Amino acid sequence: MGKILVTSGGFNSINNYVSDENVELFKELSTGKKVIIIANAAPETSGNYIARENVKENFLKVGAIQADIVDIDASNTGIILDYDIIYVLGGDLKYLIELNTKTDFKEKLMEFLKKGIYIGESAGSMILADDVKYAYDIKKGTKPKYDVVLDTYAGLGLIDIYIYPHYQKASEDMQVRTSKYESDNNVKITRLNDGDIITYNYPNEE
Repeated sequence: MGKILVTSGGFNSINNYVSDENVELFKELSTGKKVIIIANAAPETSGNYIARENVKENFLKVGAIQADIVDIDASNTGIILDYDIIYVLGGDLKYLIELNTKTDFKEKLMEFLKKGIYIGESAGSMILADDVKYAYDIKKGTKPKYDVVLDTYAGLGLIDIYIYPHYQKASEDMQVRTSKYESDNNVKITRLNDGDIITYNYPNEE
């Protein structure tokens, strides 16, 4: 059985807060394991780019035997099956939507999850929902990356929640917007602070 860890800050200690408890958890999960860090959402032009090396160093420090930073496209999705842990960096959701809709990444991921661990950081967790349009609706006008109009907002559909990561940084306006979105659309937004982790077993056998 595989596992999915839904996080806000993940193992990114350069942009986010990582608690001592989470460092211990990542150590427990990754000692002696091979980690692939999927960096699609953090291209060189983004503020998240610097987190690539930070996350890699953090995994190696706690005992991972290998940590590789990889941009995934249609030509190399199968590479994830060579690893024990997939870590998906945060950043721009658009690139993760493209990874999901324009490649066979989800198909390969479901095969990986028979035994492996998926750790999502911020956008890397948000993409696990069935649809991520909620993020664009709530955050419209706050950053250019949320003002784009996409052909699809389809997520991976592997978790049953919508998350708002880094909620401890949310302004009063964003808190009001989030609550209004919930009431207008009859949905629940799970507010995650850096350090929070929600764990799913996969497949979810209830």
